[in-house]
Amino acid sequence: MKLIIFFGLIFFSLLVSLILGRKDLKDKKKPVTAIIKALLVNIVVLGLGSLWWFLTETDGISQGIGVMIYLGSIIGISLIDMVFIYVWNGLARTQ
Repeated sequence: MKLIIFFGLIFFSLLVSLILGRKDLKDKKKPVTAIIKALLVNIVVLGLGSLWWFLTETDGISQGIGVMIYLGSIIGISLIDMVFIYVWNGLARTQ
């Protein structure tokens, strides 16, 4: 069950940041603001997930690996958000 929550938080962070970035870009038409908001949501969700994993896991190696996976996920999701918002902005301008 813990493993489902662990990876579920990564998936949840990806979905929320993509939806929020798309909505913000649609409302304000500023890709930099949309990327920053998506990045902040990503950092908050996975940062809290890292804290949860660190406090609930008893093995030190598992704690470190879990936090490192979350840090890698922050970087990966941020890159996905940037590409998604850049492409979405480009498509919106051509229409």
